[in-house]
Amino acid sequence: MRGVLAPFGDRAVRFAVPASIGARRVLFERLRALPGAEDVVLCEEVGLVRGDVDPAAIARALGEPIDEGAAAPSARHVVRVVYDGEDLAAVAAAIGVDASDVVARHREPEYRVSMLGFLPGFAYLRGLPPELRLSRRAPRPRVPARSLAIAADYTGIYPVASAGGWHLLGRALDAPRFALGDAVSFVPARGAPPEPTTLASTAVPNGPHLVVTRVAGLALFVDAGRPGRMHEGMPPGGPLVRGAFARANALAGNTAAACAIELTGMLEVEARGATLDVADDTHATTLRHGDRFTLASGDRRARYLALAGGIDAPIADGSRCALLAAGIGRPLRRGDVLMPGGDHGDHGMSATPRDDDGGDLALLPGPDATPALLDRLCTTEFTISSTSDRSGTRLTGGEGLHTDAGTRPSTPMLEGAIELTPSGLVVLGPDHPTTGGYPVVALLRAHSRDRFFTRPLGAPVRFTLA
Repeated sequence: MRGVLAPFGDRAVRFAVPASIGARRVLFERLRALPGAEDVVLCEEVGLVRGDVDPAAIARALGEPIDEGAAAPSARHVVRVVYDGEDLAAVAAAIGVDASDVVARHREPEYRVSMLGFLPGFAYLRGLPPELRLSRRAPRPRVPARSLAIAADYTGIYPVASAGGWHLLGRALDAPRFALGDAVSFVPARGAPPEPTTLASTAVPNGPHLVVTRVAGLALFVDAGRPGRMHEGMPPGGPLVRGAFARANALAGNTAAACAIELTGMLEVEARGATLDVADDTHATTLRHGDRFTLASGDRRARYLALAGGIDAPIADGSRCALLAAGIGRPLRRGDVLMPGGDHGDHGMSATPRDDDGGDLALLPGPDATPALLDRLCTTEFTISSTSDRSGTRLTGGEGLHTDAGTRPSTPMLEGAIELTPSGLVVLGPDHPTTGGYPVVALLRAHSRDRFFTRPLGAPVRFTLA
């Protein structure tokens, strides 16, 4: 029932939303205006507000009448498409027509953006003709960027290359930025989509700087991330281990949000020009021309290297933080130049303990929890899988802790949510998909996330119920 709030972790609530796209547009703007609201995500059945918001204010906003006519006019997009998709012939055969009929039927409707999620900028478009509504196919490991596809009741455009199980009809020549309620039409065209661009450091050395001389593993630019954009399918991002990131910046004399390097593996940099001050999360040091500084993650999942003034990396969507799933940024490599920025300032942060202080990894029950599942979670020793990344930490162990039910209607997701998938448990990280269809059995308490995410691949973990 709309107006009934269900806690979702420490700082978020979920609730039912109206089915009408127009009503959800009005509700989105209403909730976004609430004091303390950091993110608002509205899927087709469930919505979420994240932040320090008075629950009574959310309940009032949900309970007020909705006048769909009060919504601002939605945008209209005409997208040019080359209908030459890999699955076009198979779709035609499945519904008993030829390929030209599939194209004609797909291009005829005007579609509406019903929600965004799965990938940053991925819009689920409603309006697909009933005869084109096919079940998902076996997932491909890589679907090219800008692929136009159909599955179930939706059509959509993959904004970046990704794994995916939708039927590919063609390639979009345009890449609009969609929003809830936008109208979308497709027109056949000829040509090829432009090559996607990948942001990386384009700094030309002009003054003191660092040069990457060796790197093994994964090294990425991170800052405070992109909060407030989950409605675009963009996760908040930011550092995997926030305490370690904050300490490195504090020791370097930077503001709390200054861009630094997140490292899993080993990184060596060399100072060029005048002296430079750098810091990891344990100490600061001054480098003179030709001095080298080496950092290794060792027994921790991630370490941080801060440069006094912050790192002057390219800005995309308001942040310097890499988001590989969206094609933003890339891993650092030998020869990359790191220029200092102007992010000096009082950090205002007191000393904090090491992130993995041996404390409990405390959980809150999720919306799909049962007493039996919670008991298994808190009595099983799990191991962090080597296949883990910033989007999700996969856990091995706990035989039988998986689901065979497949996905359900997508609902909003958060960092720290523990999903029950066909292959086991996944703890969502800072680059998590903003929506998902797997059951959420629990969520990590906020104070336990650094303890969890600092533990290296292969480490054992145990949970307790808060």
